[in-house]
Amino acid sequence: MNHDGKMTDVFPSTIHETIAGLQGILADSRIMETGGRVSEEIVRACQKGRKVLLCGNGGSAADAQHIAAELSGRFFFDRQPLFAEALHVNTSYLTAVANDYSYEEIFARLIRAQGRSGDVLIALSTSGNSKNILRALEEANAAGMVTVGFTGQGPNAMEMLCDYLLAVPSKVTPRIQECHIILGHIICEIVESRLFTVHKPAIFLDRDGVINKKMDGRDYVTKWSQFSFLPGVFEAIKLFNDHGYLVIVVTNQQCIGKEIVPAETIRTIHERMAKSIEENGAHVDGVYMCPHLAADECSCRKPGTGLFETALRDFRRRGISIDMTKSYMIGDSETDIIAGKKAGLYALQIARNYSPQDCPDGTGILETAQRIVGSNKTRRTAT
Repeated sequence: MNHDGKMTDVFPSTIHETIAGLQGILADSRIMETGGRVSEEIVRACQKGRKVLLCGNGGSAADAQHIAAELSGRFFFDRQPLFAEALHVNTSYLTAVANDYSYEEIFARLIRAQGRSGDVLIALSTSGNSKNILRALEEANAAGMVTVGFTGQGPNAMEMLCDYLLAVPSKVTPRIQECHIILGHIICEIVESRLFTVHKPAIFLDRDGVINKKMDGRDYVTKWSQFSFLPGVFEAIKLFNDHGYLVIVVTNQQCIGKEIVPAETIRTIHERMAKSIEENGAHVDGVYMCPHLAADECSCRKPGTGLFETALRDFRRRGISIDMTKSYMIGDSETDIIAGKKAGLYALQIARNYSPQDCPDGTGILETAQRIVGSNKTRRTAT
């Protein structure tokens, strides 16, 4: 609250408090390593036909149900369901056992009935001392389940009962819960990706000088009328399409950072480029651009690898894992080649603004596409 008695100051202070908690997680490699190991345990359990059970009280019960829904429904893309269930959802059972036995037994009794060796229990308690959560962990350990605890800053009683502990460095209950659901979401993304993504190779293409004619001097393509496709582009992209490659454009466009043209105009040019390619029997699967100045030293501007990393993340969330070891970067500059190699790709440099008349000894995109497809056929035949 500020000196005028307004409550609006609560918003930034609370958001900063949440950010501090997330930064604490980011700074603790043990938490991220543990999260990775938990993800792999869930993957192994699901591959063996096992299940994931979750439990918590109050807000943690809501988080347990939320994470179960992400696993049993879908997270980013359509796929087969996973067996994941929160243990508090049957209210008749919950009230009966709480009344006839005790509230401490509500989760433990269900685990005794449902838990099997190799299943995973995710138990959430911000304090780490909730008695029914501790009893659930004891019963799960006795059943041979993999036990995972989500809690806050210790020490607490959960620590000795979990195979894996994700302890948020905070003692503030709402902040702990906010971090719990973020950790849960990350685990769900990893599990979904590991179990269900399809692996594909990709061709990453620079734009200016490779797909379209690069403007003279320091000029930029700022409107569609200036965009001129180079010879062989449609045929090359279709060849890649037909041989199972994703085709992704990665382009530096610092004309946006220089305020020569707005980003929306460049996006419109890219939409029309993609439409023209489709009208000529081929297609591109994605276009990624860096709008920053070279002086900004951003990670996305080539020779940085940020555009490739963003593409990897986006396609993974669509259920496609790009196999970088079988993928290529095609560009017309040393910057493109350096970026491609840093990203772990085969990198091939072609003649800028290639045309058979002007570059009789040069290599254009179609010749390069034929070479890539041909070399892959040779490798497959050899194996």
